[in-house]
Amino acid sequence: MSARILYCLTRDHDLARAIDERLVAAIAFFYNDAARLNQAVTLRPPDVVLVDTGAVRAEYGDAGLGPVADFLRHRAPHARLAVRPGEDSVRHLVAAEAGPGVELFPTELGACVEAVAAACGRT
Repeated sequence: MSARILYCLTRDHDLARAIDERLVAAIAFFYNDAARLNQAVTLRPPDVVLVDTGAVRAEYGDAGLGPVADFLRHRAPHARLAVRPGEDSVRHLVAAEAGPGVELFPTELGACVEAVAAACGRT
């Protein structure tokens, strides 16, 4: 069985480092802007995608999440999509903006990393 592929949109270096150290059954690729994530998805659809709302352009706030999630739903329809809300985010508003089929992962670093590991599978 080949390793699962995780794409992660984040600007949080601690999150990226912790995910990279924790994953066993997946290969993680990290992107700091949605355009680069979109390019990667176009070239090779991932198995799992985590969007950290902290990487969505600040001037758009959580409202910038909708177009990112919509693109992922259409270009990677079989991928498991997840969002990590920011500390100041209202979870139900983030869920509404992300739309159907997108899971909310915990905001707290350790819990988010564990959720990502579970989504990617463990060996």
